[in-house]
Amino acid sequence: MQSLGYLAALGAASVWAFSSFLNVGPVRQLGAISFNAFRMLCVALILSLSLILTGQWDLPTHDLTISLVLSGFVGIYMGDTFLYSSVKRLGPRLAGLLFAANAPISFLIGICWFDESFQFINFFGVALVTSGVMLALAFRRNAGKHHWEQSVGRVGFGIAAGVLAAVCQSIGTFIALDAMQAGTNPVLATAIRVWISFSCLFLTLLLTRGTTIFSAYRTMNLAVAAQIMASGLLGMGVGMSLLLWAIKVAPVGIVATLSSTTPVLVLPAFWLLTKERPHIASAWAALAVVIGVSMVFTTG
Repeated sequence: MQSLGYLAALGAASVWAFSSFLNVGPVRQLGAISFNAFRMLCVALILSLSLILTGQWDLPTHDLTISLVLSGFVGIYMGDTFLYSSVKRLGPRLAGLLFAANAPISFLIGICWFDESFQFINFFGVALVTSGVMLALAFRRNAGKHHWEQSVGRVGFGIAAGVLAAVCQSIGTFIALDAMQAGTNPVLATAIRVWISFSCLFLTLLLTRGTTIFSAYRTMNLAVAAQIMASGLLGMGVGMSLLLWAIKVAPVGIVATLSSTTPVLVLPAFWLLTKERPHIASAWAALAVVIGVSMVFTTG
């Protein structure tokens, strides 16, 4: 069963690598919150329909449900909002590298909050992940000419948003851990987290835009809507369900390592889709991040 969990973690990384390219155009057109609100609504409706048709809509205990609600607020509402703010400004590859920092952040949280043991190689892994991200930032201007690689707006804000997205993802995963290890259905857990995220996003739009809440969607045509729906179904519906199932049946550290290979998987996908070979610094940065993540969770 653990082997299937490892495959699920790799599957999640692969899905996230592909779906990341579906997000750039829509998020730059609509803005991070409007984009994510529509995306979460699509995912929530699809997951709910799936649960109703399969008769699996049985909520966990009150305490576990509360933990999933909190996980959805921190990990998806806050995490995805920061992530897509970063994608909007930096593009999918660099934002993905910043997001991969959730692995060493999870390691540090484990030490500080849960008194987990550690070895020197774990800290070396943290340093290697940090070096990989810094390398990618240093050669950002040489990354490529494709519009997916071009920065838009304030770069500093995009970098800060990417780091905050990683922090929120780490905390959200820790909050959901008890619910998943208690045997909660991964699809149901994802649905609860997504509905909470959508509710918070809609409330944010309502409070900040009032009567103009739907103005951003006036420029959205059917093709863009379909692109957002596909992104949501793949990234949240498939990818997140695979990840939650993986941490349910396999060691969290190995799952975190395998699911953090997205930055490496993005490179061949980028090359295939754009016909533009990534800069060598991008490859080294992605490799450093993935090797560093594996060292973070080395236990022997």
